[in-house]
Amino acid sequence: MLRSHTMAISGALPFPMKYPLLPALLLLGTPVLHGADWPPANPGKKVFTGRQTETYRHGTLPEWGYAAPQEDTFVVMHPKEGARRNAPLYVVLHSAGHDVYSCVNCTRTVGNHDIYRAPDDHYALYLDCRKNRVNDWWWGGLHPGDKGLIQKNSGGATVPVEKRVIATVQWVIKHYGLDPNRVYLSGNSMGGSGALGIGMRHGDVFAAIKANVPAGIEHVSERMFFPPREIPENVSLPDPPVCIDYSGQNDGWSSGHDRFARAMNDRKYALLFYWGPFGHANNSARIMQVNDLINSFDWLSVRKDEAYAVFTNASVNSPLPWPDNRKSGEAGQINGFFRWKTLEDTRERLEMSLFLVTSKDVSTKFDIPEEARADVSLRRLQKFGLQAGASFRWRFGTAEGEGKVDARGLITVRDLKVTGRAVTLRIEPAGKRGAAAGKPDARLHAEGKGWRLDRARISDPERPRVLLVGDSILAGYLKKVVSGLRDKAYVDAWVNPHWQSEGTNRLLADVLARNGPYDVVHFNMGLHGWAEGRIKEGTFRPLTRAYVEVLREKLPGARLIWASSTPVTVKGDVDKLDPEINPVILEHNHMAAEVMRDAGVPVNDFYSLLVKRRELAKGDRFHWTNPAYSLLGEKAVRTIKDALAK
Repeated sequence: MLRSHTMAISGALPFPMKYPLLPALLLLGTPVLHGADWPPANPGKKVFTGRQTETYRHGTLPEWGYAAPQEDTFVVMHPKEGARRNAPLYVVLHSAGHDVYSCVNCTRTVGNHDIYRAPDDHYALYLDCRKNRVNDWWWGGLHPGDKGLIQKNSGGATVPVEKRVIATVQWVIKHYGLDPNRVYLSGNSMGGSGALGIGMRHGDVFAAIKANVPAGIEHVSERMFFPPREIPENVSLPDPPVCIDYSGQNDGWSSGHDRFARAMNDRKYALLFYWGPFGHANNSARIMQVNDLINSFDWLSVRKDEAYAVFTNASVNSPLPWPDNRKSGEAGQINGFFRWKTLEDTRERLEMSLFLVTSKDVSTKFDIPEEARADVSLRRLQKFGLQAGASFRWRFGTAEGEGKVDARGLITVRDLKVTGRAVTLRIEPAGKRGAAAGKPDARLHAEGKGWRLDRARISDPERPRVLLVGDSILAGYLKKVVSGLRDKAYVDAWVNPHWQSEGTNRLLADVLARNGPYDVVHFNMGLHGWAEGRIKEGTFRPLTRAYVEVLREKLPGARLIWASSTPVTVKGDVDKLDPEINPVILEHNHMAAEVMRDAGVPVNDFYSLLVKRRELAKGDRFHWTNPAYSLLGEKAVRTIKDALAK
């Protein structure tokens, strides 16, 4: 018996702590049929801690491979607000000191094996492996400290208890109508080693796994064929779940975590690893006194139907205390500050935002780095994919290059500099070029002096600088803005014929580098991109995001304001909106607004300002009379002044 696994609970228990199981179930107050078959049926029901619980007993399926029939038990706990469809599922594997009943009982009290407690809006599934020790003990894995333990279930093969666990999870998902893309596996101690050993092989089932002080890494090492083993040629491993592990270096059960961390890094598997001298603790508050990062990553937001980033060889990883410095009193982390967000995953390209947490995101005793370098690999791709050996092009901010897909189909970009500001990593097949900034549409001539970059003459270096970016519409309201900001700011204007493209973004970077810095940038680009073929399907959002990223990279202190594109009327009939062009303008405005919302950029809604004032349109479809330009200029001045005052 593991002493650290024992517990004391006062008061009446909703589940008995001892076997036999049948009387235990009858105590729940609902008749239960003898559970000889699969699937399970007729659960025993009870309300526990304000949540409906259902206890199931069942037999075995032949395909699980048990040598003899056996009976097992699992408990399903409903969300606090009651049964609902498409909810996430939180799966729990208990420690050696518990069974399924005592595991559930722990959820009565905060601080008692906190990892057993499912969020209020999740279903929870509690499984058991103690009843049938001969077949199921240690969740089918290796007990690292008992040389005499039967180890026939250890190794690379999928064993009966693992098949039972996966079958039960899949049955619960189907029976309760849960979201198969939000299934999470957790475990403590023996259950932690089981969560690693079972979970890592089933990225097709679990979105993410979390192991609290796992009792050994032998199980996962066997199942994943970690060195010195090699993955057999006939074995195909799906991308594993995102893995969170926290262990105490002064915990005797934590041996080998140096080998585990190294194998995860070398295999390019997603690992967030936290440690410190908190022993074999199961109390989150106690652990967080030593390492306050253990709950900083929102692992329950990871989805199985979204790609994720793997950070390896990171420059900001702490030195491991294993194997030779286990008496260290220092806490540490691997990949604890990295985050990602999948933006686009299509056949044509993959885009993912990469960034570090900041002090605004996480309160911690650790020094949060301002930047870090790491290799970045992309896993669990949904639509984008290239064959092994294929070439790809990548872009990350202003950095770009090419690479090749490795023998196992993995895309890796090496040595990226990641900061607290989100930057998009863009991957495309090699040889595929985005639409270049091209010739203007003849129907969209520039008003005034034409396409140009106007620079203000600076005499007071303390006065703020403003950059206006736009097309011929900007040429119409430019004078109003310059006049309205007189004595407040110097105003530069880049009036251009471009649309969303990689070429435009590179040109923007050059313009900013040559003419900045600026305190405020008021920008728009929309009218020239309406024509079919100029902006390929699925690229408007990522190209617009990239535009914003260039602005923030080149002008990190500038305040940004986006202006929506103005309406397009029927030529010679300003009362009507153009049926071909205006719907495209509306769609692009909508997508741009989404990008700006996610990026935290305020929007000047020029479209709404003029769509009800179409009598002010010029009648050539795109352009407007001076009164309309005055309205736009006045609105731009107000928002720019507000930005300057902040």
